[in-house]
Amino acid sequence: MEIDYGLELSQSQKLIMTTKLMQSLKILNMSAVELENEIKKQAEENPIIEIDTKDNDGIVDWEKYIKNMQKYTYKDKNEFAYNVDNEVDFENMVRATHNLYDYLKNQIRYYKIDKTQRKICEYIIDSLDENGYLNSQDEKLIMEKLKIDKNTYDKCKAYVQSLEPNGVGGTTLEECLSIQLRNLNIKDSLLDQIIKEDLDNIANKKIKFICKKYNINQEQYKNYIKIIKHLEPKPGKIYNTEDTKYIKPDVIIRKINGSFIVVGNDKNDISININSFYQSILNQEDADEDTKKFIKERLDSALNLIKNIENRKSTTIKIAKSILKRQEEFFEKGQNYIKPMKMQELADELNLHQSTISRGVNGKYMLTPFGMFEFKYFFSKGLETQGTENTSAISIKNFIKDIIKKENKAKPLSDEKIKQLLNKKGVNISRRTVTKYREELEILPSNKRKTLFLE
Repeated sequence: MEIDYGLELSQSQKLIMTTKLMQSLKILNMSAVELENEIKKQAEENPIIEIDTKDNDGIVDWEKYIKNMQKYTYKDKNEFAYNVDNEVDFENMVRATHNLYDYLKNQIRYYKIDKTQRKICEYIIDSLDENGYLNSQDEKLIMEKLKIDKNTYDKCKAYVQSLEPNGVGGTTLEECLSIQLRNLNIKDSLLDQIIKEDLDNIANKKIKFICKKYNINQEQYKNYIKIIKHLEPKPGKIYNTEDTKYIKPDVIIRKINGSFIVVGNDKNDISININSFYQSILNQEDADEDTKKFIKERLDSALNLIKNIENRKSTTIKIAKSILKRQEEFFEKGQNYIKPMKMQELADELNLHQSTISRGVNGKYMLTPFGMFEFKYFFSKGLETQGTENTSAISIKNFIKDIIKKENKAKPLSDEKIKQLLNKKGVNISRRTVTKYREELEILPSNKRKTLFLE
């Protein structure tokens, strides 16, 4: 085989992903809250940038507010901190926060138990998951770690299981519910047995099977179900400390003089300004060249950030206007009138790449007459109907939801029957698609929706 070591010239086109382009795409892809955080981050890194928040609601007259509050609000020194002038000290008004573990440990301090038992109880509390459950595999590890026997462990675990919220300390759902029965002083061995052995059958609506197994009638079954439904399967969830996710609409759809318009939501936006001190240095002839070079680089970065933010805003508005034009019936009548729409259709209309549309709708929300909706909500496939236009998947899901909501609970509709009802409405849909949409709506199948009595 002959190897050629000669040089060869060739031309090719390549897209070079510059830092500026990367930032532009990144900002376009951000939600409103993410953008605000990015601006704050850039301001920390770039001394050229100054930021302030617009507040279109005006300035609060705090002096008037405090006097008004003192006039109409009952004050208790256990609730407010006072300064020497006997006025409210806002610096000391701290929001009290609690979590499951602190709440349980605080209760155990009031039990008449020795220090060793309290230490074991607190260790068990720390071993609970966020829903208040104790992993059965942890029991042996806890005993080995604390060097205690099974009797001591069970005694301390019983203390924990007697605490509020009712049901904590169980290792399974069945045990969790049984603990709640015990703490509520509900002494019914049959109910306890049903919970321990037949929760799956209850979930699958096997009413006749359970009635026959325990020799009870449907009225007794109904009473037992009512009790079970009032128990909490996840007793610790009310103390879950998940981060709050804030949603800020990028645009607002308003109806003015009979027509819908898109309005950019600039309220409380962060305003970016260029620091005048650094601008003045650039105009000084005797200023250090290295300093000028640094400022110019930082200034270029700041201006590029502003440009990318403005580009994001204009692209978002364009996409929102296109959605409004194509989905005007939705904004007029509601969710059942949403039409099928693809991102490629907007890309062709706006002369943009589909990836730009995808980034432009990601994390963006619009406030409509029917509530807050993510831009992505308006994009869905369509199914053939008897009319000239297709029906969107979202509309069909709403139809399915309405049909099931109105059905006879004693005789729930099968997916085949729902398909037939939709066919009569002119929607050409298969049973398999009905099943798929029902599952996406997290609605149980007919055999699990069935009930012989009103619950």
